Amino acid sequence: MICPSCGHENPQGNKFCGECAAPLAPIPTAQGEERKVVTVLFCDLVGFTASSDQADPEDVRARIRPYHTRLRREIEAYGGTVEKFIGDAVMAVFGAPVAHEDDAERAVRAGLRILEAISDLNEEGADLDLQVRVGIETGEAVVALGARPEQGEGIVTGDVVNTASRLQGAAPPSCGPPTRRTDPCGRHWNPLGSPRGHCRGHRDAPGRDPRPAVVRCR
Repeated sequence: MICPSCGHENPQGNKFCGECAAPLAPIPTAQGEERKVVTVLFCDLVGFTASSDQADPEDVRARIRPYHTRLRREIEAYGGTVEKFIGDAVMAVFGAPVAHEDDAERAVRAGLRILEAISDLNEEGADLDLQVRVGIETGEAVVALGARPEQGEGIVTGDVVNTASRLQGAAPPSCGPPTRRTDPCGRHWNPLGSPRGHCRGHRDAPGRDPRPAVVRCR
């Protein structure tokens, strides 16, 4: 193993260079990729940036920490993986690294449960007054095999991520998550087996092909 600091050749297995004592970093291995269908969920707090603009950083952290914790719990309960937290926004993936035959439904269930969880948080803390927007999209993506999201490594790349983000931005606050479907919006869509899973009309995702309909679950 070649020391990156002094160039001295060291026996395999050494953690430190025998010449200069510098730590020997492991040689990175190439990360594999594959194409697969995944479902991406975006959730974002409404008005959080404006309300936090002049707030004390510790107050901001105290407000957002239970939100992050609760979202991770609800997403993972339905088999999703939190890829990243970006301030008050969260991106989660269903179908990678672990896939289920009903990942799209799991994402919708998680989105609806998040809305209920936010309501619960507001009841627990009267000063929170949180509102969120949720958007969900299913599509093909490039999946990084062996990615470590806990270390900031991305899991999926593709247009499905951009569309889910746009859907989230177009969603009304604290309403059922909008998702896209390719058939005309006229028939009931009930993935949850309850009235709140039916089609509530459609709108176009901003910047997207207007033909696929967007439905809102509630």
